Amino acid sequence: MKRVKKILAILMLLCLMPITVQAQESKLSIVTSFYPMYAMTKAVVGDLYDVYMVNSGNGIHQFEPSANDIAAIYDADIFIYHSVALESWTKNLEKNKGNAKVILVESARDLEMDKVSGLETVESVKGQEQASLYDPHTWLDPVKAGEEVQLIAAQLSEIDPDHASDFKVNADAFQKETTALVEKYKSVFDSMKKKTFVTQHTAFYYLANRFGLTQLGIAGISSDAEPGARKIGEVQEFVKQYDVKTIFVEPNVSDRIAQVIAKATGVSIVSLSPLESDPQNTLSFIENLDNVLKTLSDALAAEQ
Repeated sequence: MKRVKKILAILMLLCLMPITVQAQESKLSIVTSFYPMYAMTKAVVGDLYDVYMVNSGNGIHQFEPSANDIAAIYDADIFIYHSVALESWTKNLEKNKGNAKVILVESARDLEMDKVSGLETVESVKGQEQASLYDPHTWLDPVKAGEEVQLIAAQLSEIDPDHASDFKVNADAFQKETTALVEKYKSVFDSMKKKTFVTQHTAFYYLANRFGLTQLGIAGISSDAEPGARKIGEVQEFVKQYDVKTIFVEPNVSDRIAQVIAKATGVSIVSLSPLESDPQNTLSFIENLDNVLKTLSDALAAEQ
């Protein structure tokens, strides 16, 4: 009798095994475009799903996906990217996906973006994508980062309604942290008289706007843009006139122009990450953004 019971128990386990395997196979495969999208998506899904990114080490402006990157995107269940405004290479993914079942999610689709400074009244430029008129660096504003996480959660909930409540709880927790981050630094920046900072890469408009600061960029929206001699001269004059003591440069990007200005004016060079590349640390997105704000506030405090 005991032997019969053992056999029955083994048979029951064998019957359950395919169900377990099937459950594992049904886990969604989620691929993201670059670090902020990876970190925000991971914050939403938690431990429910693995999240991957195709671009971890290169600046997003110079990035062009390889054939392997495109294959990874089409092999996934979901691909989450920021926007065509930032990642123009994504505009043909839907048209070219053929029989691939991947669901493409533009996370900033419903996020309000401002036009690039100087292009506010421009509606279109010949040979230029309409989306490229807008500044895409929304993730550096804690409030907009929180809004984008909610948008990601909402879009994932449509795809996977069984876990909608989990996504919502995680997104709310993330947004609570972003609100706390604003409260932490708003009074710090409000107390400062000098509120203008100089950056090599004009990536901090939304951050500056959130905290009542003014960003003066040497180059443009793209980190690989090179300013002309006139622009460099204007920045040098500004630095001297307003006694600027720091120029912020992006890690892993050439700071040649900033060094030219620093040599001519005697200012210091400080690294300030726009979090476009994977920071290669174990910190959360909120913690990395906190470090960005601390670096900026400490440098500005020294200039007061």
